[in-house]
Amino acid sequence: METKEVEIIHATHPQSQEWFRLTATPQHLIKSGRSAVQVMCSSCFIARPKLQTCQRCKSVWYCSKECQKKHWPQHKTHCTPAGRSKGATKLIETLVANITVILMLQICAVLDLGLLDDKKKEVGFKVPFMIRVDIGIEPTDVVKFVKLCLTDEPIPETVEGLVQVNHFISHVPGRSGYAPLTPTRDKLWRTEREKANKEGKSDEPLGLLEFVNDSCFSMIMPLRIYAGAQKFARNAEPFVTVSAFTGIKSEKPLTVETCMEYINLHIRADKQNQLKLRTEMTESDKAIVRDVTDKSVTKDAVRALRGKMARETLYANMPLP
Repeated sequence: METKEVEIIHATHPQSQEWFRLTATPQHLIKSGRSAVQVMCSSCFIARPKLQTCQRCKSVWYCSKECQKKHWPQHKTHCTPAGRSKGATKLIETLVANITVILMLQICAVLDLGLLDDKKKEVGFKVPFMIRVDIGIEPTDVVKFVKLCLTDEPIPETVEGLVQVNHFISHVPGRSGYAPLTPTRDKLWRTEREKANKEGKSDEPLGLLEFVNDSCFSMIMPLRIYAGAQKFARNAEPFVTVSAFTGIKSEKPLTVETCMEYINLHIRADKQNQLKLRTEMTESDKAIVRDVTDKSVTKDAVRALRGKMARETLYANMPLP
């Protein structure tokens, strides 16, 4: 058996923490924003103060036993024993409460849907749009990531991980071959659209944002595109990066891909866990990283991580299948 040697060189710019502090959402805003997030019933999509959780997977919520029974045919193929339990909900709520992250996701939506070119103001106004964001948990330590991904070396049983955005896709339901929204999701969008109009926000596009983790956890919520995100996308200022080795500055154009990379680097730069987006990795999280180099594995979560590794600078020299 051939032995593969992997040399790891990883450096962090000395000013990275200062740059992080300049753009990081303060903890008190994250805390207040997280408490404002309402979880909806996975069947009827109605937000209520108290919801029952599926006791097996801990990843879906219901307002009644009737809703749970109604949703079971759709949910049963994804209902697996929980690895992270209710912790996944808190991570998503924290991610949504992060001003920097949600701004970048709004910019992604503007760019991906071409909202700046929508002169008739149809998408997000007369018809909904749908955003899907696949998130993953990977080691905070890049060395542990490489060991999991490229070697057979053992790693500690307990591994600290952090949230990463692995894939972003948007579409307009009912167009270009996509199915229309389900009646419950359509009702949710129309209710939120009417609410925004009454609040004097009729100029802000609105759609639905779905977070997915390993195809077994899904959380959906309304997403407004604020004026600041539209202005940011219109100005199209490039991202400026500085090499930790040479100090040379380089620019990356504003795209969906570079916005996602910015989110991921921003989260990774949080050494003190100010953003509260670090958590212990489950065996399922570790398996996704291990499976990246196995060509026979085609599950969505693994493909999303492969795509992230192929486009982001941090993984530039890591061999992929």
